[in-house]
Amino acid sequence: MRTLLLCLLLLAGCASKPPRLIVSPQVFWPQAPSLQQSTFSFYLLDQRSSLNTLVIERGDTSQGYATANDLRAELEQTVADALRARGANLTGQGSRSLTIQINQLQARVNQRPLDHEVVNRVTMTVLVQHDGNSFSKAYSGDSRQIAPFRADIAVIERELRVLTEQVLTDLLRDESWQKHLRG
Repeated sequence: MRTLLLCLLLLAGCASKPPRLIVSPQVFWPQAPSLQQSTFSFYLLDQRSSLNTLVIERGDTSQGYATANDLRAELEQTVADALRARGANLTGQGSRSLTIQINQLQARVNQRPLDHEVVNRVTMTVLVQHDGNSFSKAYSGDSRQIAPFRADIAVIERELRVLTEQVLTDLLRDESWQKHLRG
């Protein structure tokens, strides 16, 4: 009986836990007053068709996992801080609005017997509305890695964070939407 109990405990310890993925990008945007005296509302919307940030495929099976953190709230706070550092006054209402939509933010892992391939994709859209006029522009990035053996969640997490930071930096540095926002 003790042997059976010991075997069950060992098997339970071997059971794999779902991966814990945290995507927490930072924005590296020079602090210049380019949005000085600009007052607008800001929203960050998660418009992804699936909230699975990590998808692991093994043969014919596929398993999806959401992030362990609130990705939308974290990105919204990061971008809001960057906008304020540029001199923007963010309000909850007004005639001018800036909306950033997350259209895709995902790492897709194809785990094979001897190696794995990771494809990361990040797509975001900026929407500016001001006095009945609107402006939108899409920003995207992708990356692909092939490595031996089993996929490392920490490496996947880092690569997806770096790609997200690159897309956010491209988005924030683009003057085209800022011109429309300033009117």
